[in-house]
Amino acid sequence: MNKYEVMFIVKVSDEEAIKSAGKLVQDTIVKNGGTVEKVDEWGRRQLAYEVKKQTEGYYFVIDFTMKPENIKELDRVIKIRESIIRHIIVKQDD
Repeated sequence: MNKYEVMFIVKVSDEEAIKSAGKLVQDTIVKNGGTVEKVDEWGRRQLAYEVKKQTEGYYFVIDFTMKPENIKELDRVIKIRESIIRHIIVKQDD
């Protein structure tokens, strides 16, 4: 199992949609055999440039461990969620 970090930005539509997106990513990690180490909510921030007609976003950073072959499924689930406007998954050094 490798250590990873996923950072994603959620549209600031309503509080329930934001929490739902955060829970979706955590549930997907656990469902695919990973473990969530730390969830860091940065909150609402101004974006450096407009993304999908949004000027603000709600930032999440989640540290987790997962088998490398399951990362593609996490990436796929995040991509199909319309409320998540940007994301990046990075492998952390040991």
